[in-house]
Amino acid sequence: MSLKKILLGSVLAALTATAPAIAASADKHKQPNVLVILVDDLSWPDVSTYGRTTVMTPNIDRIAKAGVAFSHGYVAGSVCSVSRAGLLTGEMPAAFGFDYLVNETDTNKGLPPNEATMADRLRAVGYHTGLVGKWHLGVEDQFYPTNRGFGEFYGFLGGETQYVDPNTPGIVTTRTKLDRPIDERKPWGQIMEGPNRTPVNNFDKYLTNEITDKAIDYIDRNSSQSSPFFLYLAYNAPHWPLQVPQAYYDKFSNIKDPVRRTYVAMIAALDDNVGRVLDELDKTGEKDNTLIVFLSDNGCPIQFGFCDCSHPLGSGKFTYLEGGTRVPFMMSWPARLKPHGIVDAPVSSLDILPTVLKAAAPSKPLPNLAGTDLLGIIRNPKADTNRTLMWGQPPLFAAVQGQWKLWKSLDQKRTALFDLVSDPTEEHDISLEQPKVTQSLEKKLDGWRSRLPAPLWPMHGTHTGLVCGRQTQFVN
Repeated sequence: MSLKKILLGSVLAALTATAPAIAASADKHKQPNVLVILVDDLSWPDVSTYGRTTVMTPNIDRIAKAGVAFSHGYVAGSVCSVSRAGLLTGEMPAAFGFDYLVNETDTNKGLPPNEATMADRLRAVGYHTGLVGKWHLGVEDQFYPTNRGFGEFYGFLGGETQYVDPNTPGIVTTRTKLDRPIDERKPWGQIMEGPNRTPVNNFDKYLTNEITDKAIDYIDRNSSQSSPFFLYLAYNAPHWPLQVPQAYYDKFSNIKDPVRRTYVAMIAALDDNVGRVLDELDKTGEKDNTLIVFLSDNGCPIQFGFCDCSHPLGSGKFTYLEGGTRVPFMMSWPARLKPHGIVDAPVSSLDILPTVLKAAAPSKPLPNLAGTDLLGIIRNPKADTNRTLMWGQPPLFAAVQGQWKLWKSLDQKRTALFDLVSDPTEEHDISLEQPKVTQSLEKKLDGWRSRLPAPLWPMHGTHTGLVCGRQTQFVN
């Protein structure tokens, strides 16, 4: 069975429309608002956009139905802060030494101040810029969001935080196999806002709802302004810890494992909150001229025990299996993009920045970035079918081109080749059977690797382990 049949299943009819890709616009030169919704640790099969019915996400699906869903959408890294560094700069993080996870307790680690962010670039062409949610790109002042192009910030600086006090009535808190304590918020998980890091005392309120409230307020305040807005809405859901309102937990009594049940309930709560944001765009009249991109920062972490191992993309965070970097990825812009169904051409989170810059300032030349305009890919997806994408967190590297996936570990001195069409679970190394393909991809990967600078800080660690029965290497 082909990879497409295995992974897509019976795709939603609304996503298989064959309407022209680019819509006519009453004012095609008007700057669009930009809304980037980034969620945390949500795997490809844990949305219903691609035809799966295990977890229904009708509001996330609304974005795809209004525009396009990318079936082969990749991010720049398989772990939170590395992926976010790529998204916001439009560059492979390894290209500027951002190779590993930011540890919140260490100093001088974060997104280098000389790297321009999406907020910097959009602010320069007239946008009001805001961040609501998770940052995870450094905690010191030089890395702080309002010093990195964001005019407003509400959220937390670290990689994770408690959603709510576990003693709050009506909240389900579920322990995982790692049995980590869930108590007070750590300093890097403290909710704060504004340039002065003003603490927000909301530990009695569910954070996913709170983030949405702030996003709605931001849209409401900026919809009446003459300048367009950019909102980076970075939910921490459904990242650990597992906490959800009881009403959502009760909806999934059919799931017997309480860990998986809580995770799915958190996705349902997240989906409803995405719907609230979309409804606000409708209410304010900003929907048509808002370019929305939705994606996850990486795949599901197998370590906690809540991933879906029934699907090849159900897990893989910290690894370079497909489930680590291939994520739910969709875009809409009703004023310029007609509903276009599913596009199978490979795309990257690095493509988001050039896409929004071209939309925001079409007469200005694009900066030299790693990605390409997504609207161009949508117009002619067959032209990009064999695009080569590469990743690297030394000692681990990977490359994808068409059906082929090259995986390389420097410390294990091992290179493997997988055929993603016949072997979507990446279990059968065919490098000896396909020496020409292996050599060609390895030459490309090694050429790119030879141009990379040294990492800005040391690797936290690496080990070999199992992901849904597949042995692979983990790195952070």
